[in-house]
Amino acid sequence: EDPCLGGCGLNTMCHTVDKISMCDCKPGFIGYPFDGCYPEECTMNSDCPEERECRNKHCEDACKNACGLNSHCKGIKHRPVCSCRPGYDWNPFFGCQVQNNKACSEDSDCLSNHTCSNFKCVDPCDSVCGNNTICTVENHHTACACRPGFVGNPFQNCVDQDTIKPNKTYVIQQAKVNWFSANEQCRSKGMQLASIMSATEQADVERAYIASGISSYMWLSGSDWTSKGHYVWSSTGKSFEYTNWRPGEPEVSDSYRCVAMISENYTWQTRGCSSELSYICEKFKN
Repeated sequence: EDPCLGGCGLNTMCHTVDKISMCDCKPGFIGYPFDGCYPEECTMNSDCPEERECRNKHCEDACKNACGLNSHCKGIKHRPVCSCRPGYDWNPFFGCQVQNNKACSEDSDCLSNHTCSNFKCVDPCDSVCGNNTICTVENHHTACACRPGFVGNPFQNCVDQDTIKPNKTYVIQQAKVNWFSANEQCRSKGMQLASIMSATEQADVERAYIASGISSYMWLSGSDWTSKGHYVWSSTGKSFEYTNWRPGEPEVSDSYRCVAMISENYTWQTRGCSSELSYICEKFKN
């Protein structure tokens, strides 16, 4: 009996070695030859195995980026089918949530723009930011900024910049944290992450930098979270007017969304927001 009979899948070639069948995909096809091979390039879903779908002329996993938190995915007939993990129930607003009347036990149980409070997923913007502010949430971390035309501490209160002329003092913090934590740490000390609105303030920061004796990158409050390539200070909500970018900066990229100061020459550079750097807080004196 021919050992190749029935041994290989679709779109394969079979040959025998010592009466043992060996299967290979045909030229231009990829996959598992004993189960079946599919074209390297596709034009429709039927060109692909059932657990894959045709995207950009390639057979890709139908489950890729398809389901939410705490879920399982299975590709069936070229479409993703999602189900909750054991111990989780479906919630139409938040996806799979912890059972037993507890929507969450930690922030990661919630959508990235919510946090876990008293076992419920809540919008932190309802309670964190002060008056006249703009609130954004990224990966469970809250960022508050004064509305355009307002200045102050966005976690407490922002006031019309035409009615008050506050003086800023800069405080260097040696501990190394990510950009989101730097915002939170300054706030916990009654301050906020530093902004630089003019050449005078740039000089003030440089003096504080030198006096600290610290030689490392420092987080500033600038980022382009609100609009890629459009940089805003979280302390004022204002777009950058004065800048002191390092040559070749800013590098507009999904990987580099936050702004830091370089210790060698005090110029600015975009960095990955998860990088752990020292940081500069500012406080206002009327």
